[in-house]
Amino acid sequence: MSTINSVAISGNLVDNAVLRSTKNGTMVLNFTVAVTERVKGADGAFAERPSYIDCAVFGRRADALSRYLTKGTLAMVQGHLRQLTYTDRQGQRRSKVEVMVEEIDWRTRRQGDAATAA
Repeated sequence: MSTINSVAISGNLVDNAVLRSTKNGTMVLNFTVAVTERVKGADGAFAERPSYIDCAVFGRRADALSRYLTKGTLAMVQGHLRQLTYTDRQGQRRSKVEVMVEEIDWRTRRQGDAATAA
């Protein structure tokens, strides 16, 4: 049986994207997208509950996108999920799931400009 690993999210960047280089020189752009869902409370009123989704772009696109992905940017992201396991500064083993970006569309609030990167 084959598996499906596909994700599509839309939300605003919570901070400016961070560009870095791996040990072997590959460029990586990391950013977090806030997505919300409407949740009905015990009193019957609806409220929005945010989730913060980490995303990563690799290679030449990472460098090109770093200029455009700033705090507040609306991003529509498609990709697949990847689980990372690492050791934090206190020596504790941690893991997290992030979206490996394959396609991204974005729109800045200030300029109203729209752009696409495949």
